[in-house]
Amino acid sequence: MTAFFDNGSGVLRPLDSDLILHLLQDGNDSEVEGIDDDDELPLQRPCNPAVIDVPSPQFPIPPPAQPQRRNVVQNKAKARRRLWRQEAFSQKEHGYPQRVQPGVIREPLEYFSDYFNDDFFESTAFCTNNYFMRHNGRILNTNAIELKKLVGIHFIMGCIPYPRLFMYWREGLRLDIVTNVMARDRFKTLRSALHVVDSDTAPTGNTNTLWKVQPILDRVKKTCDRLERQPGYFSIDEQMIPFSGVCPRGLRQVIKTKPRPQGLKVFVATTHDGLMIDFEVYRGASTSMGDRSLGVGASIILHLSKSIPRGSCIYFDRYFSSIPLLEKLSTIGLHGTATLMMNRIPERKNIDFKPDRRMKRGESQQFVCDDVVVVKWMDNKSVLVASNCTSADDTTFVQRWNKNISAFTDVTAPKIIANYNRYMGGVDILDQSMEYYRTFMKTRKWTLKVILHFFDLALCNAWRLYKLECAAAAIPNSKVMDLLEFRMQVADGLTNTPNRRRRISESDENAVENVVQNNNTRFKRTNQPSQAKKYDGYDHLPCFESIDNPRACRMENCKSRSKIRCVKCDVYLCLKRGQNCFAAYHTK
Repeated sequence: MTAFFDNGSGVLRPLDSDLILHLLQDGNDSEVEGIDDDDELPLQRPCNPAVIDVPSPQFPIPPPAQPQRRNVVQNKAKARRRLWRQEAFSQKEHGYPQRVQPGVIREPLEYFSDYFNDDFFESTAFCTNNYFMRHNGRILNTNAIELKKLVGIHFIMGCIPYPRLFMYWREGLRLDIVTNVMARDRFKTLRSALHVVDSDTAPTGNTNTLWKVQPILDRVKKTCDRLERQPGYFSIDEQMIPFSGVCPRGLRQVIKTKPRPQGLKVFVATTHDGLMIDFEVYRGASTSMGDRSLGVGASIILHLSKSIPRGSCIYFDRYFSSIPLLEKLSTIGLHGTATLMMNRIPERKNIDFKPDRRMKRGESQQFVCDDVVVVKWMDNKSVLVASNCTSADDTTFVQRWNKNISAFTDVTAPKIIANYNRYMGGVDILDQSMEYYRTFMKTRKWTLKVILHFFDLALCNAWRLYKLECAAAAIPNSKVMDLLEFRMQVADGLTNTPNRRRRISESDENAVENVVQNNNTRFKRTNQPSQAKKYDGYDHLPCFESIDNPRACRMENCKSRSKIRCVKCDVYLCLKRGQNCFAAYHTK
């Protein structure tokens, strides 16, 4: 009987029809596939002769050993191959509606209270008192009202910075809106003891290195989750909390290209005009970003995109971008556009971009693969951008400086470049707003730095929401508060928080004396109180109401009509030079 010598098992096996078909595998595979010419073939075990006549064996035939090279070839065949073609791309339409339902325009302090309300300050006062008692053995005896004044002073210091902290209380340089609220030593003590958790050690089994500031992070994130969302343009980028001291391992990062190179890194998702909707503080390898099969950068985009409505367009930079990420965004109903590095393009050998030296300024080139397009555009240097929604089929003009003629000229730019430059800067706008009046002071406590950063962040986000609601209500820009005025209004409302609860039946004679004016003295205009203080209902302050029909004066035997209302008594009274019913009513 004909036999076959098996190299794998080292035995002679009967060569029948089934074994022959198994060895040939119908001719579909080859044992030498994928072997280069330079590879040395393995030496065959000598056998002389290889085919002889032997009797049929009486034992079962073991299965033949499968070569490992064949499995590698089959896995390669199953992998997806991308074919890039230089052709037109089917673009997606972005007809996002504008905000048409105007909200109620509230006071600045009310916008800030959405993030940090009275419950937060009560719990913070409790934790601060306990921390001070544990470490000093004395009673701090602070409360929520005093901590509100502490935060308000920090906001004022961000608007009016001094080189040294003690200069705010120094004779000749003292700032009354700070020194009249709190003494210097009390301010330092409260700031040093400020805590938002009632513990000095992490809970058992805790792996979160941010546990000391987690309550303030949760409050800001929950408030951002309540913001109204609708499909539109969003951007995701990094933000730095400046700090160069000692902090837990994995928190402090160094990015040399940032204006603030050292500190804690925060990944932020914002609208294209700077309203933050979600964030995640980077904690190193322990950061919970979900699935990392596409890489760390892609996991950050997928994690923050959960807060973005489906159908929106996300813009991000090349730190996060990749072709598989854009394909993944298409499957979950999101559009994405990002700058790209050439080494992150699969099968990039099929893409034949022109060299930079052969491209003129304003020239572009694109390659398409299924639902993704890669565009190269030549400016002063080449720019590589990828997208699953916009391409270079449509072009526009951008202004660029021409040094040859020393003037600006129109340069052709693809639509994908114009949209990226227009909608990518949401996080940068938020950073710019914070840098204007950042609460900056030296400290070795990273927790205090994070707490102050998120106070500023919440204030900037509250002002951004206020501006959006004013724009939706068609309020003229001349009547919209800028960031400085908005911040000072919040600071004035916090620093003037009453130390006692309001009693309706109480009359304040000091307020009446300020209203009564002596006709023999020259009139001197006083500073206007903030909106929060004007309407808190603690003082007898006149308020002019914008009503069509004046109301009857509440003063006895007065037949006049008036539009002036007392914010505390809620009555209408006359306030004239010869007939001051407002002062007479409160002195009776």
